[in-house]
Amino acid sequence: MEIILLKIGSVVFALFIFLRIKINLAFSILLLAFYTVFIFNVNLANAFVSSFQVLIEERTIQLFIIIVSVLYIGAIQKSTKMFDKLINSLNSIIKDKRIVAMVSPAIIGFLPMPGGALFSAPLVDVSTKKMNLKPEFNTFINFWFRHLWEYIWPIYVGLLVFQTLSQIPLKKIILFQSPFAILNILTGLIVSFIYFKKHNIKPLLPKVNISFFETIKDFIAGVWPVLLVILLFFILSIPLYISLLIVSVILTLVLHLKVKEISSILFSKFILKNLILIACIMIFQKIITISNIFTTLQSVDIPFGMVIFISFSISFIMGLLTGVNQAFVAIAYPVLFPLFANLPNALYISLYIYIVGFAGVLLSPVHLCLVLTNEYFNSSLIKVYKYLAFPCITLIAVATVLVFLL
Repeated sequence: MEIILLKIGSVVFALFIFLRIKINLAFSILLLAFYTVFIFNVNLANAFVSSFQVLIEERTIQLFIIIVSVLYIGAIQKSTKMFDKLINSLNSIIKDKRIVAMVSPAIIGFLPMPGGALFSAPLVDVSTKKMNLKPEFNTFINFWFRHLWEYIWPIYVGLLVFQTLSQIPLKKIILFQSPFAILNILTGLIVSFIYFKKHNIKPLLPKVNISFFETIKDFIAGVWPVLLVILLFFILSIPLYISLLIVSVILTLVLHLKVKEISSILFSKFILKNLILIACIMIFQKIITISNIFTTLQSVDIPFGMVIFISFSISFIMGLLTGVNQAFVAIAYPVLFPLFANLPNALYISLYIYIVGFAGVLLSPVHLCLVLTNEYFNSSLIKVYKYLAFPCITLIAVATVLVFLL
């Protein structure tokens, strides 16, 4: 067992080296797959055949469709400034700019996109301009409330990759992880209102002169694609990839997009880059599956406490190193699954891996949203961690206690 664990540790260390010398993330994961083939003596022909097969599996094709649809919808919403009207409606509905400053990034958080916090940063800046908040606190508000939904919103790539690798039904993941989304909201509010009270910052009324009907109209105009996804997937139980395809088509028709506009999005480098990343993730997961890690570790009796310690360490460190949800999931989950596959609470350990890994992502100094927000508000990253510490430690503590109890 010690040799197997050392080999797993070397896989993690290899990723650290690849990222340290700034190799592209997708290429790093592909190199990791080749390294796994070598270190676990996987038959080379079997590895190539299995890698090809996993790319044409139904679950992989569906994941590709979901990723393209999500990025397509997000690009359209961004280019057509659909969220501008939404923010106007929020200023009209919520009579407190402190709350608007927190709700704005939370709303933008429904739109998955790298560096999306930079999109909501100006909204936070406008809402808090007359409050004289510290730059570090502005950074915290924008960053923290932008990332509330990655436990439960079914169009986040990291969550979709996790579901694909774990094979846990998506609605089950959302149900079990909903309390952590609520915990994120509560801890964020606690930190925020302690700050407001300490610095004597009172409610500040926004000046918006639009009627009630205009407010409702603007709100619906800003979020109807999100609401339609909720209706199709959660209420009508239409598979997610079909729901997103339907919303993509409707959005295209409603906005009368031209063929040139559609093709410029669908064939953009950004979408291609994400598809390559997902393909490399699926290949790595398949290589881990066909290696002898599963058969070796499943026959070994490892103390439960050690399983949790290893799961926490690898997940959190991978999240911290990569700063990307789908990346830590791609590395941590396939490597760790053999440790607990036969345990009765394997479901909860799987979810634990996602939660503590995401905590690592939130604290990662290479997390794009954190870096961009920090630069936008010209704040000190070390001082930003002062505000992030309580929510992240609470998140990890609650998840750890629950995994031992369930």
